[in-house]
Amino acid sequence: MTSPIDEIRSIIGTDDFAEFEREIIEEHIMTAEEKIISKIQEVLRNAAFMNLLRGVGQCVACRFIGWRKIKIRLSSGRRYEVQSPVFLRAKPKDRRRRRYRKDVTRHLGLEYLGFHCKCSPELLHRSVQLAALCPSFETASMVLDDLGIKMDQRLLRHVCYEVVDMTMENRCDNVIDKSWEQKGLRLLVCIDGGRLRHRQTRRGRKKKGAKRCGYSTDWMEPRLFSISCVDEKGKIDRKRPPIYDGTVENMDRVFELLTKYLERINLKDAASITFCADGGNGIWERIDPLAKSLDSSTVHRVLDYTHAKQNLAPIVDLLHQGRGIWDYEYEQVTTQVKELLWQGRIKDIELLISERLHRKRQKRKALKKLNDYFGDHEKFQYQKYQSMGIPIGSGTIESAIRRVINLRIKAPGQFWILENAEKMIFLRSQVLTGRWHSVLDKTLSRRRYNFYENHLKLQKMIA
Repeated sequence: MTSPIDEIRSIIGTDDFAEFEREIIEEHIMTAEEKIISKIQEVLRNAAFMNLLRGVGQCVACRFIGWRKIKIRLSSGRRYEVQSPVFLRAKPKDRRRRRYRKDVTRHLGLEYLGFHCKCSPELLHRSVQLAALCPSFETASMVLDDLGIKMDQRLLRHVCYEVVDMTMENRCDNVIDKSWEQKGLRLLVCIDGGRLRHRQTRRGRKKKGAKRCGYSTDWMEPRLFSISCVDEKGKIDRKRPPIYDGTVENMDRVFELLTKYLERINLKDAASITFCADGGNGIWERIDPLAKSLDSSTVHRVLDYTHAKQNLAPIVDLLHQGRGIWDYEYEQVTTQVKELLWQGRIKDIELLISERLHRKRQKRKALKKLNDYFGDHEKFQYQKYQSMGIPIGSGTIESAIRRVINLRIKAPGQFWILENAEKMIFLRSQVLTGRWHSVLDKTLSRRRYNFYENHLKLQKMIA
């Protein structure tokens, strides 16, 4: 009499179902990829397709020089050999200097099909997205290996940066979709900064006995902004994912990028536009002109309520130190000042300071601190704004800073070249908002469209 285990073994060939499942999946993947390779080769050998590529080559200063055997990677990470038409880029007119020329040859046929760095579109979707989600490229490479995709750490890093660089060429058009052109949108725009370590090679001579000059790792502040949709109660609309993006450059570059995004959104028919941020240096002096350039009836400026309350504490402390309030009054006065802040009665807080403090020097110091942060009273009308359904907090950007920057860019022991840091900020922003697939698809479809456009241009020149 056979045992149940023997019966299972006779049906699937092994008593380990996980092993059986992996073998079947591997077998089907191999069969599918062999079919894909044969179709790719058939397309590349097609005469009409070659005529298209020759025409495109003339428009981009490339000439066909023959066929070459190259190895490409499909979604499993395996390498397959194909015969690809090779095009040579024209030499620059200025030949006085012999410079190293990158990407001298191009495989236009594979570029049209969506290959980049000799990797298929599906492999790009999977590997680059995982590289953004994992804490490091090394971890992402190990996870890919567990999924049956063979890509080492160096290759993954190279592919990731090259693909993101390609998608960032038209970053605003790739991120914004038609849903942001609707009428009646209630927008919330927030801005804040994070932290990262900037890796810079030290200049000068190497120290005696040192193998390298070494590098410095100074802290710097990358900036991030978010554009969200809110409902009539001022709550974030979860059905429409927000827009995240940022840069490691200065504040002017941040607002230049933000303005480009806002230009692609239907602001004329928006129900309301709210700018919300903390009192960081350089933020409000740039938000104010931007807000004035829009329709004033729908634009509101709000300083984050939590940060405003935090900045009231030093003022109450100055009252206590100047003997304007006693120990038993401290909590009562703190509650009173917060209530005045909630109602937007900043002048009443000034009056309270003037009445409680009698020494001119202490009074001047407390009033200066109050006016430096709470000078523009319009930003602090929290009770009024909440009744209108306008958000009074910048929790969306605080969450974005943590998810986009702190968990990947600010990780312990990670030092960044600024160019690569900005690419990773853009990539994680799109992955965490669920836009990465559409961003990459738009980039690849735009490249196919450019092929058709160049072909039609050549046909008109011939005609």
